[in-house]
Amino acid sequence: MACAAFIDAGAQSGRKPLQNNIASGKYIHNDLVAMFNIKQLPVPATNDDYAIFQSIGKVSNIIIGKFKTGARQVVLVTDNDADGKVDFACTWNVESGAIDVTPKPETVYSEVQFRQMKDEIVSGKSGLASPNPEGIEYMRILLQRPSNIIKMRNGFRVSGYDPDVAGLERVNYFFSDNGVHGSDLAFEVKYNNMGQVRVSPIITIWVYCKDSYDPFVIETVKKLNAEAGARFFGK
Repeated sequence: MACAAFIDAGAQSGRKPLQNNIASGKYIHNDLVAMFNIKQLPVPATNDDYAIFQSIGKVSNIIIGKFKTGARQVVLVTDNDADGKVDFACTWNVESGAIDVTPKPETVYSEVQFRQMKDEIVSGKSGLASPNPEGIEYMRILLQRPSNIIKMRNGFRVSGYDPDVAGLERVNYFFSDNGVHGSDLAFEVKYNNMGQVRVSPIITIWVYCKDSYDPFVIETVKKLNAEAGARFFGK
């Protein structure tokens, strides 16, 4: 979607209108971001930063959109072989269109820092990144109501609903470990209620890990499966 402050017709169904603040670009969560397609990522119409953790197979990406202060940039940091170490990094300078490749990226982004960025994005805590705040800690609030939990084949789905519209999903969290093809982890916030409108985040699915062999993902999914399993009382 390439639009600025677009408002849908949701009010016709009794819901608040949905507003999106994207000037250009689009993020497709199941398409791995690389240098060749980094310029397709969203540019906010507002001064909103964003942070994404994407891990598919053995490739893990941290993507950080910097738009609040200073030069408008999108930074990509990549581990290509699921060993937790950075193999590639580049910066897209939005205004000039130039892409700068980072020499020796492992010296700029240490293994500890790379893991910290993953943890911040998944937990929703700002530090090295400015992620969506509705991460694991918010999901743990939802876990307190077993009716929010759905058992999947190898994991769980945890949903949160709009307080004003019965049955309308606002957030979804999914985690699964099949023990063979890595682990799955996905966090989605469809919108936030702000006054008389629903505002869609610049990135709605900011954590997306599919068949991931990333050690951090595998560790996190095991922990979340245990927490959700302890709260789930259905069949």
